[in-house]
Amino acid sequence: MYCKSCKNVIRQAKTFRNLFNFETPEICHHCFKLHMQHFPYFVVPIQNGLLHVFELLNKDVSQAGDYLYYFRPYYQAYFKLEMTIDAIYIEKLTLKTIEMFDQMNLGHLIIFTNNFKEE
Repeated sequence: MYCKSCKNVIRQAKTFRNLFNFETPEICHHCFKLHMQHFPYFVVPIQNGLLHVFELLNKDVSQAGDYLYYFRPYYQAYFKLEMTIDAIYIEKLTLKTIEMFDQMNLGHLIIFTNNFKEE
């Protein structure tokens, strides 16, 4: 399979653990590292709780959906928490969206996002 960004071949080493795993990322690790957020977690206090935000990318990319493969460790950690806190995925998180969540009195919420825009 080829990377959608740089068009290079994506190679994955096959082991006994991933022998029957046929899912491959659409973006190679090199291209992901060019756009990745080095500190992807921050907390925003809201009424009656906290917003736990996991931001994957630091730059705006044209096809952000191609990077969803790299959210897998975060989703797996969320499932291990037995889903005690609600979680959602938002493509681009803005301050208006955070204000909306604040007014809704949701309590604790986990947000997975590709990009956070401070305007």
